[in-house]
Amino acid sequence: MSQNFRPEDANGYDQKITIVVPGYSILHQSAAALLRTLLPDDARILIIGAGTGADTLALAQQNPDWQQTCVEPLAEMLDRAREKTAALPHITYHHGYLADLPPDEPYDAALCQLVSHFIPERAAKAQLLRDIAARLKPGGYLIQTDIIESDELPALIHFARAQGMPPEGAPLMEKRFSEDIHPLAIEDLPCLAIENGYRVLKTYFRTLTICGWLLQRTA
Repeated sequence: MSQNFRPEDANGYDQKITIVVPGYSILHQSAAALLRTLLPDDARILIIGAGTGADTLALAQQNPDWQQTCVEPLAEMLDRAREKTAALPHITYHHGYLADLPPDEPYDAALCQLVSHFIPERAAKAQLLRDIAARLKPGGYLIQTDIIESDELPALIHFARAQGMPPEGAPLMEKRFSEDIHPLAIEDLPCLAIENGYRVLKTYFRTLTICGWLLQRTA
């Protein structure tokens, strides 16, 4: 998935992403707060596609004692995450993909936010879900958030323009959605999760073009 980002994209990523994703900080903060109601104080949490550390920071704000493993294929993104979270305890960083992560004891929860819509093939999306499930305890939780099929791209562009995106950004967003984004229908991702080892507990987040679910690994 790192082919969807260039090393230079890490520069200014935090500012740019808030322009094009409505409620970006709320997405991460609400996911962390939801997990706070579900997990013990000594929980182990896996973050797939850790980016520049938004999930890591939000989780640490809820409970700095949680042990976090942050997986990110783009070294420059991971460097930003390390810089922002350098003072935080109990965080392990892995440069690479989930499949490369050394085996360890299973996790209580995982987050995979704004990642799998970059995967073109449905079978590969399913494999990612299975790979995550294999890392979770039975009954462990997965926060899964993705771009979905919708007619909301024009509204999203208007949102981004109002947040300060220059006019030339609109065709770039359209190009990004047509070439790099591979969404599922809003009813299809829960079905895919059920087919690959999860039950769907609830929708936890919804905004323009994006939906997030709380899933639970079946025993």
